[in-house]
Amino acid sequence: MRHTNSYSILCVDDNPVNLQLLDRTLFEEGYIVLIAKSGAQGVEIAQEKQPDLILLDIAMPDMDGFDVLRELRSIPQTSEIPVMFITALDESDEAVRGLSMGAVDYITKPVNFKEFLPKLSNILQMKAEKDIMTEKKSEAETFMKVQTKLYASTLFELTDKLKKNEVLLKRLVDETQNAVIKADLEQVKGNNSFVQNKLEKLEIRSKIINNTIKADMKSFDADSIIKAGIDKYMSESKKKTVTLIYENPGRHFVFADRKMTETVIDNLLSNAVKYTPHGGDIIVDVKNYEEDPEHFLLINVYDTGSGLTSAQSESIFDDKNFLSDETGKNGLGLGIAYHFVKLMGGKIWVESMPGIGSDFKFILQKQENV
Repeated sequence: MRHTNSYSILCVDDNPVNLQLLDRTLFEEGYIVLIAKSGAQGVEIAQEKQPDLILLDIAMPDMDGFDVLRELRSIPQTSEIPVMFITALDESDEAVRGLSMGAVDYITKPVNFKEFLPKLSNILQMKAEKDIMTEKKSEAETFMKVQTKLYASTLFELTDKLKKNEVLLKRLVDETQNAVIKADLEQVKGNNSFVQNKLEKLEIRSKIINNTIKADMKSFDADSIIKAGIDKYMSESKKKTVTLIYENPGRHFVFADRKMTETVIDNLLSNAVKYTPHGGDIIVDVKNYEEDPEHFLLINVYDTGSGLTSAQSESIFDDKNFLSDETGKNGLGLGIAYHFVKLMGGKIWVESMPGIGSDFKFILQKQENV
């Protein structure tokens, strides 16, 4: 905590006798005292010197205490400086009004310094503690910004290396004749893709948390994106003897972010294939949203997997899970899907029953005049 004599106090009063009394008393207590003989001068000095506390008389000509306080709160440099009103005894109701405007306290004239000085000391100590907390918060935010940039830069470098490895691995697989080596390379290739996918999701999560990702809204046909997603997971679903069906293919024009839409569909299909047992079904369907068929398109990804409890269904798109998840077990892909749909002005939810399956649904804005 600071020593008393390091605190500065600005006294604003048009009465020279009051100013002289405050100046002498506060100086004797070891405070640095600043004097302003009018409201306008008080605002000017407060901006320039940024004192630790302002003692402000209410009844002043031209610019009264309320006007001064209102002006101080509107200026970034002075908005957080604590203000204590000085008022005549019969003006205590006016002082209460000042408290509602943001003053921390008030004292009445004639000032009882035995009561006033301890109160003054407490206010200044609280301000010092608040300043320390603000400084620590600022340092923490600066540290987090640096770490976030380093984190993003590292993720980019790792992802870039993995993409280059993917090209090399494909070439080696194509050129190798040895069946055992080819099988090993395919496994390495699969592991490489898995790591790359995880890193890309972590990079997206970082951007979402730091609010550095925006939706690039354009009109396009979602049909081609859905077909591409199904083609991507068709081989994996066949290995599990899972039937993957796209019902109602056709022209499905939306107004959204193309890349985000691809990611949402990819994450939902990946989730469905992962949790649908052998011999199960995955059905993708697109239709007009019943509640607002004119403006929104509904995309369903239904699976006959293990399903979710009602509690899991309610919390699966909970922002707290996404922000606090340290292991990825809360569904990093689903969290990204939720935020992307939200950024595109839609909504996403799930209807599910344990042992029967899950129906993930999201809506996107339709392209008008198609």
